[in-house]
Amino acid sequence: MSEALRILRMVEEHWEQLLNKIEQTDNEWEREALVTRGLINLLSPLYCHSESNYYRDAALLPWIEQGVECLLNDQLDSGCISLVNCNIDSPPDTAFQVHGTAVALHVLERSGFPELSNVIGGIKLFLERAKPCLLTGGIHTPNHRWVMCGALANMYEIFGDEAFKQRAFQFLDEGLDITDYGEWTERSNAVYNSALAIHLIDVADVFEHMPSYEAVRRNLLMMQYMFHPDNHIVTEYSGRQDLGQRATMNDWYYTSLHLMASKDRNPVLIAMAALAEETAQVGSNALMYWMLYPEKMTLPEGQIEPMSENYTVLLGEGHRVRVPVDVPYGNQIRRHPYGAPLVRHRRGKLSVTVMSGQPELLYIQFGNSRMVGYKLGLGWFGIANVSFPSIEQVGDSRYRMDIELEGCYFDYLPPEKVQGLNGSFVDMPNLERTKTHVSKLQAAVEFELLDNGLNIMLISDNVPGIYFQHVFQFDPMGKIDGDGIRPTDIPGIQQLAKGYAVYEYEGDCIEIGPGEKKHRDVVMRNEKPNPDVIRLTINSVTPLRQTLSIRCYEARQ
Repeated sequence: MSEALRILRMVEEHWEQLLNKIEQTDNEWEREALVTRGLINLLSPLYCHSESNYYRDAALLPWIEQGVECLLNDQLDSGCISLVNCNIDSPPDTAFQVHGTAVALHVLERSGFPELSNVIGGIKLFLERAKPCLLTGGIHTPNHRWVMCGALANMYEIFGDEAFKQRAFQFLDEGLDITDYGEWTERSNAVYNSALAIHLIDVADVFEHMPSYEAVRRNLLMMQYMFHPDNHIVTEYSGRQDLGQRATMNDWYYTSLHLMASKDRNPVLIAMAALAEETAQVGSNALMYWMLYPEKMTLPEGQIEPMSENYTVLLGEGHRVRVPVDVPYGNQIRRHPYGAPLVRHRRGKLSVTVMSGQPELLYIQFGNSRMVGYKLGLGWFGIANVSFPSIEQVGDSRYRMDIELEGCYFDYLPPEKVQGLNGSFVDMPNLERTKTHVSKLQAAVEFELLDNGLNIMLISDNVPGIYFQHVFQFDPMGKIDGDGIRPTDIPGIQQLAKGYAVYEYEGDCIEIGPGEKKHRDVVMRNEKPNPDVIRLTINSVTPLRQTLSIRCYEARQ
C-alpha cells in the first residue's frame, strides 16, 4: 500500500467515526460542536481522491456544504474569526484557518467537478472577506508573525494582490527569531515548531524567501535530538501549552519533513520523515499535500539510516539568560527564556534533558519510567526553587550550572519620597530604597552523564546553615519504594531520609540516593507542589559538597 493510500484509509476511518458520533447524538448543542468548518478539510480529499471509498459520493456533498456554511457563519464583520475560548476577532487564528482552507481550495479546484462550484464559491467568499483582517491585523505571540506571513502567501497565490506580499514583508523584515542551533522563541517542540515549518514553507515557496527555508531546515535538524525512547517529543522546557505534555509528531511535522527531505535529500531529514510515517498523528492535511504535490512529498529512494539513539549535545553553549538573582525584589522573569542552554543525552532507552533558565533542571526517561522533573529548593529569601542562567561543559561528560544569589533588606525612604502618600506602602517608590545587610549565596550543580544514568554534584559552601531540598518528581503511573522513604503530612510528598529509592514503571527502574534528612521542611517556602506527580525529597543543609547517584536499569524478573 502506498503512503498516500495508507493515509487515505485513516482519513476515511476518521470520518466514519465522526459520522457515527453525529448520528448517535440527540443533543443539538453537542451536534453543533461536531459539525464544524473542519468538515471542509476532512471531507474534500475524500470526495476528490479517485481511490477513496467516498469518491464523488453524493451523500458527502451536503456535509462539505455544511462545513462551508459554518466557516462563513464563524466569520465576523472584520473578516476575522475567533478562537472562541481565547482570542476574539483574531487575525492570527484567521491566518491558521486560511492556510488549511487554501489547501482544500486547491484540491477542490483541481478536481474540476462542476458540482463543487457552490463549495468553491463559499470558500472564496470567506477568503475575500478575510482580506482586511490579514492586511491590517496584528499578533500576540512571536509565532503569530510567521503564521500570518504564511496566510498572506496563500492569499497572494490565490488573488495575486501585491498588498499581501508587502504586508508579509513588514513582518519578515523584523528578522526570523531562531537561534543558530534551530530553536524558536517559544521553544514549543510539540506544537509551534511544526506550525511555523508548514507556514514558512509557503512563505519560501510563494515569495522565494530563502531565509524561511533555512529557518525551517535548521529547526527540523535540531529536532533530531528531541525524541524520547518511545518517540514522544521533548516538551519539558516548552514555553507554551505543550509544556510537559506527551505528544508525538503531528500532521504539520509529517508534511514539512517530507517536503524538506525531498527538497534537500538530507539523510537526517529523510530518517525523520520515515519516523513520522511510523509515529505521526496524520490526517487530511497530509493527504491533501500528497494529492497536490506527490513528487515533493515522495522521499528519495535508497537505504534510510535510522535516527541516532546515542548522542550528547549541548545546545545554546555560551548563552546566558535572565533568572531571579536579586531575590527580594521579586523580579518577574520569563519562565522559559529564549535560547536558554540545554543538554540532550541519549543512550538507547535512556533519555536525559538538563535545562537552564527554569526551575525544572532535569528530566529523565528510561524506557517507560519517567522522572518528569528535578528541582532544587532553597531556604533563601523565599526564592522557592533556583533557576540557573547557563550551562557550561567542564569535562567529557560533565556539565555545570552556577549562580550567585543576592539577599538583602531595605532602608527607609526620605520624607520627600513619601510626601502625600499617607503611608501607603504599595504606592511608595520601594525600588529606590537603599539595601542593607546584603548577603551572597553561591550555588553550583554539576551533572555527570553516564550510559546508565548520571551523578548530581551540589556545591554550596560559602554560607553555612542554608536549607536545600532536592525535589524529584515522577510520573504517577509508576510506584516508588525504599527502606529510607518517610511519609510526610502532605499527600503525595515523601522524603528519602537515608539509603536509596527505586521508582518503577512497567519493569523500567530509576534509582536515586543516598538520602538524608538534615532539616524538617516538607516544602520550601513559596513553592507550590505539583499535585499530579509522585514527589520525593532529600533535605540537606550547607555547607554542601554533595553527590547524588541516579541509575537506570530493567527490573529483575
